[in-house]
Amino acid sequence: MSISIIPIGRCFAGEVSGVDLRRPLSPETVAAIDSGMHEYAVLVFRGQDINDEEQLAFSRALGPIESSIGGNITRLDQR
Repeated sequence: MSISIIPIGRCFAGEVSGVDLRRPLSPETVAAIDSGMHEYAVLVFRGQDINDEEQLAFSRALGPIESSIGGNITRLDQR
């Protein structure tokens, strides 16, 4: 199955199909997702039941993961 990205609505977002995020991504699939991220503001991957490790593997396939430390701490009574 090959990857496809079709517009949702007025081209603000694209829906990705033909990819299983639980499996390693081929260079061609990564290139297609990267291209889709440049074309659309949001990519939607419907029906992907992935765990934390699979989410990290998917993210790493797209580039280095950036760590950030939040500077805004919400009080418990505001959560």
